[in-house]
Amino acid sequence: MNILIVDDDPSTLQLLEKDLKKSDHTIFLAQDGKEAWSKLQSAPYDLVLSDWMMPGMDGLELCRRIRNADFKRYVYFIIISAKDIKQEILDGFESGIDDYITKPIDLDDLHARIKVGARIVELEKDLSEKYDEIKRNYFQTIRMFASLVEVFNEDLGGHSRRVAEISRELAKRHPEVSEEDLALVEAAGLLHDIGMVGLPGEILTKKRTEMNGEERQSFLSHPVRGEIILKEIDFLRPVARLVRAHHEQYNGLGFPDGLSKNEIPLLAKILSAASIYDNFVHRGNVSYEEVPGKLRQFQGYQLDPALVEILLEINLENIQKEKGKAFVEVLVDDLEEGMILAKDIRMKSGAMMMPGETTLSIYGIEKLQGYYHELAGITNKVSVYKSDVRG
Repeated sequence: MNILIVDDDPSTLQLLEKDLKKSDHTIFLAQDGKEAWSKLQSAPYDLVLSDWMMPGMDGLELCRRIRNADFKRYVYFIIISAKDIKQEILDGFESGIDDYITKPIDLDDLHARIKVGARIVELEKDLSEKYDEIKRNYFQTIRMFASLVEVFNEDLGGHSRRVAEISRELAKRHPEVSEEDLALVEAAGLLHDIGMVGLPGEILTKKRTEMNGEERQSFLSHPVRGEIILKEIDFLRPVARLVRAHHEQYNGLGFPDGLSKNEIPLLAKILSAASIYDNFVHRGNVSYEEVPGKLRQFQGYQLDPALVEILLEINLENIQKEKGKAFVEVLVDDLEEGMILAKDIRMKSGAMMMPGETTLSIYGIEKLQGYYHELAGITNKVSVYKSDVRG
């Protein structure tokens, strides 16, 4: 093990260094807490053996700093105390020490305690490695499923990616969401529509009011289908529960379970709010300036009122960002020769219609207008560079 010994008495440092090297440990020395803390910043240590009473930073303060730091590995901490007083020892354990030894130091006792520390450090390493492997598997699986959605339908995949981003931002701003839940809600955002995979393509492009009975039934089943797909993997079951509930409504009129208000998991309410917001902006072509009016219609009806307020904050920031961008949204009918596309134009099917950086000619404009008016194949707005917009 890499052991850092901390003591303001040079003779004690020499004694401990000489003895512990016999057990094939790699030994490092520090003459006070401040020097030890500096060394801990620049190199990894498995165990710290520190005197309690030292000038400046004492052993307890050093231990507190270690416990509050974000080290990648666990640091086992043994403190050396001149007194065997119960209250002092309790104070030490409350500060985060793992073990203690009293002066004069019994070297056999010290070796035994270090062996205990070595076993715990090794267990911590094993647990950390297993946890890292679980995390890798978790994110690899999520990416695999998200890619499946993208391959099935590019528009659906883009919607899912944006919902994941908006959900995470909503969750970060909500006072009742913990840091640990941010990855969960982001994963659920990426996979919330996975139950749509395999449904007939026409269902994806229709509004619910345009669907026939069979199509509507298939659409209404997608949250449950998504849950069934995901819950087969143990570590995705929390995501599966959120996917099932992402179409529940604050007023209890959602599906599949008709949950309302606090019956709906908070993270599922966040998914719903993020999805509706993205549908306004990217599918409904609602401008950021028009979004507040739309959201107010949903507040306390379909969406949690508190989440609407947070969405309004995010939307206001999006308005400011949009103003600072080098491009603007222009109606297809207002396009003029010489304008340069700032983004790709894609058909609703996801197929490329016209790449970004294209300089529009009369022919190109007529082509776009024809696709919009006659085929309804593209949206009614495209992005062009501001410098090309007159007035």
